[in-house]
Amino acid sequence: MTTGDLSDPIINSPYDPPEAHFELGPNGPTGNLLPGRRPSESFIPIPVTKKGKGAKAGAAEAQTFDFDVTGERREQNTLINNIRREVERWRANNWNGVTPYSRKLLAHWAALPPVRDDPVLFCQREAAETAIFLAEVAGRHGTADYRRRLEPENRLHNDGLPRVGLKMATGTGKTIVMAMLIVKSTAARQPATTSRLAP
Repeated sequence: MTTGDLSDPIINSPYDPPEAHFELGPNGPTGNLLPGRRPSESFIPIPVTKKGKGAKAGAAEAQTFDFDVTGERREQNTLINNIRREVERWRANNWNGVTPYSRKLLAHWAALPPVRDDPVLFCQREAAETAIFLAEVAGRHGTADYRRRLEPENRLHNDGLPRVGLKMATGTGKTIVMAMLIVKSTAARQPATTSRLAP
């Protein structure tokens, strides 16, 4: 795309899906803007090579996996990237396959001014959408069943108490997302005359 000005790093609206991101080079952001959302990836520290016997073999192994000068290995989070793409398609199809209550909440959360004075951030909305997608839609309506990839981890770490973890940065409103999911969980139990939606 273009070369961005790193002195003003805000390139996307907090209320809309990301449209561009800064390219990450070996030393961090390069200033080059790339189209679309940055893929999710992890930066995994590579252990320091031990001295003594086997040091040469260990050094050769570290050289093989060391992809940048910081001594970290960059690894794509394929599960997260795949789910993001699936949720994006599902959103574009008007949240096909959810209950009527869930659809009303999703439309309410997606509303922007002037329809809604205090809109939720896109990251908050997407976190709630992802949880709803995994609970109500995944594995049905022609979508992949990502629960099959999540269930073994739940059995290993939370046996008997299945959970879905949503990772959000500090200050992005995790409490708002918890409130959104509480409202979603209780909405179906309310009488049909309930019309007030929150948060």
